[in-house]
Amino acid sequence: MPIQSSSASFVRYLLPDPLPGDLWSYVEEKLNAGRFRECEEGLEWSAGFTSWDDFFEDSFEYSTHHKGEYVAFHFRVDQKKVPAMVLKQHMREAIRKHRDENGGKWPSRHQRQEMLETTQAMLLSRAFPKPGGFDVVWSPSARWMLLGTTSSKMLEIFMEHFEKHFRLYPLPLFHVNWASHLIELDERRKDSLHSMTSGGIRALEEGRFLGYEFLTWLWFFIEQPHELLGLPQDRKAEIHLGERMILSLPQGGKERIVCTTQANALHEARTALRQGKRVEQIQLFLRAGDNEYLFTLDSTLWSIKGLKTPKQPPAAREEDADGRFLERMYFLEEVFSALNLLYERFLRERLDSSWESGTLKLMQHWIETGKEPEDGATVSTGQDAPF
Repeated sequence: MPIQSSSASFVRYLLPDPLPGDLWSYVEEKLNAGRFRECEEGLEWSAGFTSWDDFFEDSFEYSTHHKGEYVAFHFRVDQKKVPAMVLKQHMREAIRKHRDENGGKWPSRHQRQEMLETTQAMLLSRAFPKPGGFDVVWSPSARWMLLGTTSSKMLEIFMEHFEKHFRLYPLPLFHVNWASHLIELDERRKDSLHSMTSGGIRALEEGRFLGYEFLTWLWFFIEQPHELLGLPQDRKAEIHLGERMILSLPQGGKERIVCTTQANALHEARTALRQGKRVEQIQLFLRAGDNEYLFTLDSTLWSIKGLKTPKQPPAAREEDADGRFLERMYFLEEVFSALNLLYERFLRERLDSSWESGTLKLMQHWIETGKEPEDGATVSTGQDAPF
């Protein structure tokens, strides 16, 4: 679902590259250079930037992309598709014609391939492109970008187009990248983190164990007595389990335990923990003051799915729409602040030399017994406080 929908799903990126001084002129220039253009003859798809306010508007002359300190626009991808059954029908006709003209002789493999390519091109030329795409929100000051899709193909198309026109190179904020770039760690912990994966294109899968451990730790953290989370502007927040959790073996395997209600599923989930499974996906409920949020994280820690924020009244006028957008960004940044705080807390413990004798030992006791530490000590969210 789009970022601006009532149940939003998106992936997070970081843009570490330096930006030009005249930011807004630069952004408008690049958006116009990469604006959407209709699909050309012979091509299967076309892609480009369009207005936040109108998915079908490819002009940015009225700065519709400028929303306070944020850049907001759509990425449109039109694709022509030929239904498989239609292609099959026309191929049968082409083969029949070939046999009629060649004394009943079947076409060779090479001839079949040529017929397939010719038939597909002919059908594509007749097909209407189907519009699709997603919304994009970019905070140049905070250096993050949200893309309202979790489709790997769509992300690949966007990255190629964005990098070509902006000459900026976003980093996906999965587990290791999130830890390396947004969490303040001392040099010793950074070195320990970087030693866990080889980096490069395999970092997402190599470091996925860190996501499993964080989500499992988060469940453990929620069940212990702890202080409220301290957010910016002296706001306090509390985190609770939602109503869905999935557990599996971090090293792979098809067996997954899906728990959909707290009332009768936690016993099954705890049994799965004792069998060596860890949390692969978890729904969380966050309350910050009067604001309530519900969302799901998986073990990549890259996407936020099904995010429900406080209800907003519909915008009656254009100025109300911008205000509504900025309020929604406030909600999203409140969620990001809470997640950063929790992930930093986990990493400080996970990358500390006392992990195995401290937190891990307490978690093992909790897994085996389902109880809090024997001394009943409060779990502090302070950076240097013992677990």
